[in-house]
Amino acid sequence: MKPFAIFLCCLLILEVLPANAMLKLPSIFADNMVLQRDKSNVVWGWASPGETVQVSFRQKHYEAKTGKDGSWKLTIGPLQAGITDSMTISCRKEKLILRNIAIGEVWVCSGQSNMEFTMGGFKEWYKDEITSANDPELRFVVLKNAVSKVEANDGVLLHSWASINKTSVEQCSAVAYFFAKKLRDKLKVPVGLIISSWGGTPAQSWMDTAALKSFPSYASLYKKVILPLDLSAIDELKSRLDKIYQQKVAQATASFKASMMDNYSDATWEPCRLPGVWEDNGHPDLDGVCAYRIRVTVPPGYESKPAELHLPGIDDIDSTYINGHFIGTHRVWDQLRTYQVPAGILREGINVISIWVEDTGGGGGVNDDPEQFYLQLADKRINLAGEARFRLLVPTENIAPGVNLAALQNQPAVLFNAMISPLLLYSIKGVIWYQGEANVTAYEEYRQLFPALISNWRQRWNNPAMPFFFVQLSSFNPSGIEPKESNWAALREAQTYALKLPHTGMAVSTDVGDRKDIHPKRKKEVGNRLAANALYMEYGFTMEEYIGPVFRSATKEANGIRIKYDHVGTGLTYKGEQLKGFVIAGNDNKFVPAEAVIRNGEVFVSSALVTSPVHIRYAWANAPLEANLYNAEGFPAVPFRTDQ
Repeated sequence: MKPFAIFLCCLLILEVLPANAMLKLPSIFADNMVLQRDKSNVVWGWASPGETVQVSFRQKHYEAKTGKDGSWKLTIGPLQAGITDSMTISCRKEKLILRNIAIGEVWVCSGQSNMEFTMGGFKEWYKDEITSANDPELRFVVLKNAVSKVEANDGVLLHSWASINKTSVEQCSAVAYFFAKKLRDKLKVPVGLIISSWGGTPAQSWMDTAALKSFPSYASLYKKVILPLDLSAIDELKSRLDKIYQQKVAQATASFKASMMDNYSDATWEPCRLPGVWEDNGHPDLDGVCAYRIRVTVPPGYESKPAELHLPGIDDIDSTYINGHFIGTHRVWDQLRTYQVPAGILREGINVISIWVEDTGGGGGVNDDPEQFYLQLADKRINLAGEARFRLLVPTENIAPGVNLAALQNQPAVLFNAMISPLLLYSIKGVIWYQGEANVTAYEEYRQLFPALISNWRQRWNNPAMPFFFVQLSSFNPSGIEPKESNWAALREAQTYALKLPHTGMAVSTDVGDRKDIHPKRKKEVGNRLAANALYMEYGFTMEEYIGPVFRSATKEANGIRIKYDHVGTGLTYKGEQLKGFVIAGNDNKFVPAEAVIRNGEVFVSSALVTSPVHIRYAWANAPLEANLYNAEGFPAVPFRTDQ
């Protein structure tokens, strides 16, 4: 999984302001900002030590005196919703004016790439939405990607506060935009979005050091590896490591070319199975340059004919050869490769496909999509899935033991320190969160990790009841093989553990995913479902449903199982010709597809292959796109299993 923003281009280290700074406000305070209604709002900043700072807002005046370090803060409000006049902040010799401030509902929007993806990333998909966007009371601000080993008191903005129009909307998180648009339609008050997200990042990076004490491995990593780093010299270190890395890559190029010679023996190479990223083949933390060798037998009569080589997405960049002849390269990690093989390159008998792969972070290698892994001859298809050979050529240089430059943002606490800590004094209504893909392999840990993150943020914002609404992972499975044991399903289940905390809600998104794209286009449904949670739980719209059918109980009946649901709304229904997505098993836990029907507001599930059913599962797969149970209000049923 790749970060939406390229790490090495946007690395930022935050520093504490010097004690002798002149009058200065945190970056989050700017023209067009939105302050939280019906709450006290903290205004803070820095000036010379011993200064008296005055704030004028809505015909009221406030003042505070700076401390020895030059910092100051004061509280204004509570404030009623609406557009208001400017705010003036002044001290003895300086004055700052913030204009066009709105009072309304403020939400922090965080997580990884599916929260980070902007409307501009879906220009064609949401073309009409973008061209018609115009709402001066829907505003957003975007924090720049940053890391820090200590809690920063200010952040740097990628985009300062702006109202939504057809130009600015392209820079706004798509999920956050649709969430806010729904709130605007219902509440008729200004809505402000503070977008602080980073693609490919795990939950532990977004937690403070105190919260990490409950997770000793992360606490130890932070203390022993992150704290000793001199991040002030990171650019110099990066440059030096890049030079070393490029020198090694140049040396590896010669070695790779030698491996394509006819008499080359790859006996010392590591055996592996393809397709499948190398993280699933025994190299969980590997980034850098690697090579594959794949043998394929071509029958007689095809050596003088052209062919096509079909490959899955290759994470990130590949250069591909057959029998030493270059046939193509591609630089997009999740796009299929189709390479033309000119006549004369293939030969009768054994042929060798050599693939040079450069991975810059996250997953690496050949994506697990066997249906797209074959050599197409004139009238014959040869499946390439199976045994291959693998060799690490150049690992990415580490800045510390086990930490390379591409993964610095994934280390414990560094994103909380840089991208959440600067916001903690800012009054907000709540949080929307879209994250989990980066923690899929550690789904058991996520059962504790995610609720701990929510509790951590509530404690740091000094609001134990702060609303926290999140997106359950969408559908994604390039291999197209379902059902199978699924880490994605298990992570979805782990996410539901957070619902035990009060003032939490979940938006199910399995039905709007994309089997081939970890960044599905259908963000509107996701934003709307998050908004439905907020409207029901926090804004009094309790006559409207906010989630799909939720499993309540299962009762054995005759040769099947009868399922009761909560949140059926005005009735259960399904999309398509028949109800799908259920599997059933007996005591042997061997699940088979089940027949399901709706009876009297419940679902009856059975299978002729299971005469004494015990367990059922629904939408339990990486990409359960066929699962089609809804309530009449249009919310999809929550995935579940009874064999926990």
